[in-house]
Amino acid sequence: MKHIDLQEEREHIIQVSRELHEVGLLVRTWGNISSRVDKDHFLVTPSGIKYEDLTPEMISLVNINDLSFEGDYKPSSESKVHAYSYKVRPDAGFIVHTHQVFASCAGTLGVKKVFSYFYDEDVTIPVAPYALPGTEKLAENVARTLNKYKDSNGIIMANHGTLCLGGNSKEAIFEAEMMETACNDFLIDVCKTDMTHGVEVGYNSHLENGVVVYDQKDTPERVKSIHEQIYSKRRDINYIIHNKSEAVMTVSRRANHMRPLLDDFAQLIGVSVKIPNNEDEIYHNIKKNVNVVFSPNDGAYCVGSTEDDAQAVAIVLDKGCIAYMAVMRNGEGHYLSKLECIKMNRHYRKSYSKLADINKD
Repeated sequence: MKHIDLQEEREHIIQVSRELHEVGLLVRTWGNISSRVDKDHFLVTPSGIKYEDLTPEMISLVNINDLSFEGDYKPSSESKVHAYSYKVRPDAGFIVHTHQVFASCAGTLGVKKVFSYFYDEDVTIPVAPYALPGTEKLAENVARTLNKYKDSNGIIMANHGTLCLGGNSKEAIFEAEMMETACNDFLIDVCKTDMTHGVEVGYNSHLENGVVVYDQKDTPERVKSIHEQIYSKRRDINYIIHNKSEAVMTVSRRANHMRPLLDDFAQLIGVSVKIPNNEDEIYHNIKKNVNVVFSPNDGAYCVGSTEDDAQAVAIVLDKGCIAYMAVMRNGEGHYLSKLECIKMNRHYRKSYSKLADINKD
């Protein structure tokens, strides 16, 4: 294996992360990137730090065999997934793990493989069985899937995200982009879920010295009433983002209950979200540790202590609603268990969400 300059490779990882962030395959702090240095070591991004804030010293050097690391910043909690993947795929030199939207949603349907196409070629994407993030079981499931499907350089981790391998960063990035296109086509063809991803803003607000300030002066009184109810019951939040994306609006019209299909939904939004039948029921659906309040036929209010936290909830909600519609239209899917959701939500609130503040993961 050729000599790799660690400083240059750290800078290259940051460059790749920002490129993927710009095209929407990496969002906020979710996902991670690694580069093999030699047969026993790889460089990997930390967790809990925005990609636009990364600096070279934050990229840790990790031992593939025992996960010991060099550097002041603790490496990603998914380092074990990267280590196991490098072990079973000696030809891999670069790995990208993303929570990209359409591939993640396809991984909630309970299928072992996703059959689709990319331009004129058929594409088969293996799906690794689900396990809780950061666990030995998840790393084992990923390694077993990569070993079984040796011709596949991209796999879906069920209810979680993707893992894309390449001899170099260019190949890994191509795999991620190809998978997203193929999975979007799969959802359109099989689940009839032709939906764009994003946050369609309705009426937002925030608190200034205890006073509700609305982003739009023409915010209707009925909407103001909902904001005031949320702030009165959720003393821990300061921002509300009203998400009226196509997927969120569809769920607000057709569903009465959402259970998590994706890890990040359970972590950021909550274990269970109810959709009221009418606006009179909204107040009773404002719950502690549930960061979304649906409004019947009018999208959902996403809350957070900071604007960035509320925005993250809005992004994850939209993806979760696309997954929900895909499962409904497919006729079956794999929901996360209540115990799994509780574990992830509790861990995120008590541990992971604080990492950015201490910038040690």
